[in-house]
Amino acid sequence: MRNNLSPLLILFLFLIFQRGISRAEENCPESCKCQPDANQPTHLQVTCNLLVSSSPKIHRISQQIRSLILTCADDTKIRLAADFLDGCTSLNNLRIEACLLPEKLFDNDSAANLRSLEIKNGRHLELTENLLQPLTRLEKLHVVESKNVPEITEKLLCALPNLQVLNLSTNTMPTLSRAESCIAQQLLIVDLSRNELRDVRNFLGGAPNIRQLSISQNFLQKIDDLSTLTPLLQQIDAESNEIADFSASSALPPTLVHINLAQNRLLQIPEVILSLPDLVALNLSGNAVSGENATRFASNDIEMFDISKNRLKNLPEEWLAGSQKSLVNLKLDANLIEKFEPGISFENFTNLQILDLSSNLLETLPASLFSSKNQKLSQILLANNSLTQIEPESLSGLKLDLLDLSENRLEDIPVELAQVDALKRVDLRRNRINKLAQNVLNRVKLLHYVDLSENLLQSIGPLVFTNSPDLHTLDLSKNEISLLFKDAFAKCPKLRKIVLKNNRIQSIDEGLLEANSLKKLDLSENRLVVLKWSALPDNLEHLQADKNSINLLTAAGRMSLKSISLTDNQISLLSGEQIPNSVENLDFSRNRINHLTKSTFSQKLQLRKVNLAENLIEILDGEAIKINGNVHPIRMNLLGNPLHCSCQMMWILENEELRGKNPAKVLLENRANTTCRHVIHKSQISLTSIQKDDLLCEYQQICEPDCICCQYENCDCKSVCPNQCECFRDNEFRQNIVRCEKKKSGNSSSSSSAANSSGSREFVVSILPVFATDITLTNLDLPQLRRNSFFGRTRLQTLRINGTGLRSIQAKAFKSLPGLKTLDLSNNLLLELNGDEFEHLNEVQQVFLNGNRLRQLSRKVVERFPKLRFLTLHNNSFEDIPAALSGTVSGTLSGISLSGNPLRCDCSAANGAGHHQQINRYGPPIIEHNAAEWMSMSRHLVVDAAKVECVENVTKAFMTNDTTILSGYPPNFNHDIFVMPIDEFLREYNVSICVPYSSGFFGQDPQNSIIFIALAVALSILMCLAVILAISFIRKSHDAINQRRYKATSSLNCSTSAGSSPLPIPLLSYHAFVSYSKKDEKMVFDQLCRPLEDDDYQLCLLHRDGPSWNSNLHAISDELIAQMESAQCLILVLTRNFLENEWKTLQIKTSHQLFSKNRQKRVIAVLADDVDANLLDEELGQILRKHTRIDMKSHLFWTLLHSSLPNRLPLNHHHHSSKNSDDSGSQVYSDIYGIVPSDVV
Repeated sequence: MRNNLSPLLILFLFLIFQRGISRAEENCPESCKCQPDANQPTHLQVTCNLLVSSSPKIHRISQQIRSLILTCADDTKIRLAADFLDGCTSLNNLRIEACLLPEKLFDNDSAANLRSLEIKNGRHLELTENLLQPLTRLEKLHVVESKNVPEITEKLLCALPNLQVLNLSTNTMPTLSRAESCIAQQLLIVDLSRNELRDVRNFLGGAPNIRQLSISQNFLQKIDDLSTLTPLLQQIDAESNEIADFSASSALPPTLVHINLAQNRLLQIPEVILSLPDLVALNLSGNAVSGENATRFASNDIEMFDISKNRLKNLPEEWLAGSQKSLVNLKLDANLIEKFEPGISFENFTNLQILDLSSNLLETLPASLFSSKNQKLSQILLANNSLTQIEPESLSGLKLDLLDLSENRLEDIPVELAQVDALKRVDLRRNRINKLAQNVLNRVKLLHYVDLSENLLQSIGPLVFTNSPDLHTLDLSKNEISLLFKDAFAKCPKLRKIVLKNNRIQSIDEGLLEANSLKKLDLSENRLVVLKWSALPDNLEHLQADKNSINLLTAAGRMSLKSISLTDNQISLLSGEQIPNSVENLDFSRNRINHLTKSTFSQKLQLRKVNLAENLIEILDGEAIKINGNVHPIRMNLLGNPLHCSCQMMWILENEELRGKNPAKVLLENRANTTCRHVIHKSQISLTSIQKDDLLCEYQQICEPDCICCQYENCDCKSVCPNQCECFRDNEFRQNIVRCEKKKSGNSSSSSSAANSSGSREFVVSILPVFATDITLTNLDLPQLRRNSFFGRTRLQTLRINGTGLRSIQAKAFKSLPGLKTLDLSNNLLLELNGDEFEHLNEVQQVFLNGNRLRQLSRKVVERFPKLRFLTLHNNSFEDIPAALSGTVSGTLSGISLSGNPLRCDCSAANGAGHHQQINRYGPPIIEHNAAEWMSMSRHLVVDAAKVECVENVTKAFMTNDTTILSGYPPNFNHDIFVMPIDEFLREYNVSICVPYSSGFFGQDPQNSIIFIALAVALSILMCLAVILAISFIRKSHDAINQRRYKATSSLNCSTSAGSSPLPIPLLSYHAFVSYSKKDEKMVFDQLCRPLEDDDYQLCLLHRDGPSWNSNLHAISDELIAQMESAQCLILVLTRNFLENEWKTLQIKTSHQLFSKNRQKRVIAVLADDVDANLLDEELGQILRKHTRIDMKSHLFWTLLHSSLPNRLPLNHHHHSSKNSDDSGSQVYSDIYGIVPSDVV
């Protein structure tokens, strides 16, 4: 019957449990997790993580909650509501973390059953009496890790009469007070550690019955009479305080069993501790005890005594005389013990199990220290001493489990180890052992672990570890081992691991063959060059040989290896026979592997992971990593290899396509960070974003699939890559890309000129593969494209001809290219295109014509491309918008580039006729320079609109009588060019540049202003007559002065008043006109002009007699031109100052160029020392090549000058009438300039 009821009872409880779970899930508040309580399944355990500043709504399930955990986010200030716990009558355990508490959280109902309250990381927590008053039945109170906690209410113990456990640790409290009347009789455990307390006497007076007290990590300097305050205390932890001594009144209760006074300031063991009768454990480490008060402990039951990190020079026998039978753990490490005094022995410590003597000054281990009575001694720690020997019989009869002799000065393995039959672990690392004695370690039959690392061993001979039946792990790393004898590890049936890392082993030969049970072998950081698989044990499963010089792997044969790590070696080739078929994990990272043979992994059926990172692999064929019949994927890492995006790596995409349908055969790790280099563009492409079109293979000759004429030399489906070309194709032969380029020599300019001079062979287009889909010709010699140059290449989609010197294209040159979509003719020498070149190119969408010398582009060009979307015309020579773009732009065209063209901008007829515009009264205005107007309407199509500029060659405009509105602006680029962004031109178009002038009197019609014009003309004539009379009078006076000064008649003076109109100039009034720099005026007067005037030469000097000169005025001076024409010759004094100042101005340069063109005149150039004739600009160079040049410092200067001066003709000393002068001047002006608008001049 019982057996039948048991399943029913279990089922009943399960149903109750399930019902509680379902109810909890339905009513559980947001951001909370509810589950049945472990002790009472009908009640709930609720865990809430509060992220917003509001309390969770738990009123629906408040009566069912038995345990509640509230955690507030650290970066929020969530304050719980005062009525938050209303209705929680069954609440037993409450934990609150990082929340703000109200002044009163509990009422009598919610606190009726509360037994445990934990507050962690409270924000500005105040444990007030009002908060704790209802918690009369509370048994455990934990307030921890709450910084900035003010002083806790002194009635804490009164408010919690049933409190048994109080934890106030880690609160940084400075004080802890208590009301005298508050005594917690049931309080047993108190933790006040990790605060800032300096006195706890008052508080402990209210807890007379506590058993455990923790006051560690405070600032206590003394412990007062605990025997009175806490007479039942059993354990005290006062670690890390400032206790220096115990006063006479500081009696400890006799019930104390465990005392921890580590990390204090004790100089000796206090008498109050020595007198404790029942002491079991004492920790005094980290003090300054020297052992001078060698008083016996009253307790005979001490089991653990830690006196480490003190100042003991010897172990006082008296201390532990009564505890020899009970002591189990004795820690004497980190003292100053050099030796044990005679008579000191651990013979009577029959229960001693652990003895720590490490980090002392011991030089020898005496024979009398231990005896056969220490049968329970399992660990002796002697590390970091100065031991040089172990005396005979010192370890005899011991049954040690661990002997630590590391970091000493031993030169041999102590033979005394053979006496310890039960020794399992021995640590001899970091000694000076240079040889291994035979028949020592192998006589320890239970020896399991041996550490001989960081010694001076050079070889491992026989009979050292031979016949070690239980030896499991052997560490021989960081020695100088170069030789392993054949039977060094023979007859070690349980030897599983050998570490030979960081030695000098060059070859393992047969040294490991006898280790038949070896599973793990570490040969890293040695000097291996060839890894012989046959020299390894057959049962080896894990091999690590990193950081060697291995460059060759022998044939693997039949092995059991599962894991192989050969990183940081020099392996360059991997083949299938070099890798064991049983391998599961392979790590060949950081080698020099550049090739994997076909079927490298085909027989590796257990292979799970391959790491080939940071090698030199360029192409990894899918056949190399293919595994025959594998059922699980391989994880492969190719990060850091110089991979090429080759068509042989199509397996990368094939595996990605299989993912989701079938398990992928190869899963690439770090795929996002692994890249391959595009074979054409040379850019790095992540394997996560690689496409089929990116995977290409280079070829020299290849046949298309199903090609029937491949055996013949001339076959359209056989692609032969021409010289000077690189050809590529994809895996499916959809792409056939040809790149032809002339390789540049070291000196590109010299090679270019040499090629041109020698007549390099023209590239023949017909040799290009017929099935090419993408052709690029760069830097080749291809001056002309003839008719049907690309005949038959029906697959061609992209054609680029760049930098080939292409000058002309015949009609129908691109015929029979029905699939062409991109045509790039940029960076050539094309001057003009009329459209006949591009017949039958109906699919072209992009045309690149930038970087040529195009001045015209026929409208027919755009009409030939019905699907044209993008056209580049930047960096050409268009001065106006070409005809191909004028009018209505093609509807399909979405982008045009125009920057880098010298576009000329002018105002439209609507703003007053632009310069040199012919206005048709009966038709629309014809604008010669239409760039600005076109740009204003089509700017949205220009992709580089911000870079398009208006360019005006001011000098050329005046010389050719072809001006625009910008011709009057001073140059801002070089000496002749004015540049303005076209956006700025359009912005200022109706603001300042093209503002129309009023056409009549106050803007009225001119017909209404006839009277005003007549009066203005009459008044102007009267003013001109008055000015002429005044100037004549002033001039006569000035001429008289010059006659007296320069010995010339007044008619020779050619100066005028500043700001006045030029006077009529005689046709020949001077023997020479001297042009020079204002800065060199004194030198010219003294060294040139004064000697010539003394010889009766009549001179006209530029800055003395010429018109006022202003370097900022960019205009032509009629008066200066007339003065120069009235001289027989021009003496041009060329100095650095003249070239940097006067010659850069328009009025000087233009007048001098016009004078030099007069064949009846003569120009004599006088060169100063600071002028190099070879570095003069083009205009000045033309003048000097046609006329006389004399160096000023020449010793024949005056002879050459006099011979170059023309014969002096009689000068005209009488002025002509003003009318004749005006007419002649106008005629000369007109002959020089043509018709120039007066408002510009």
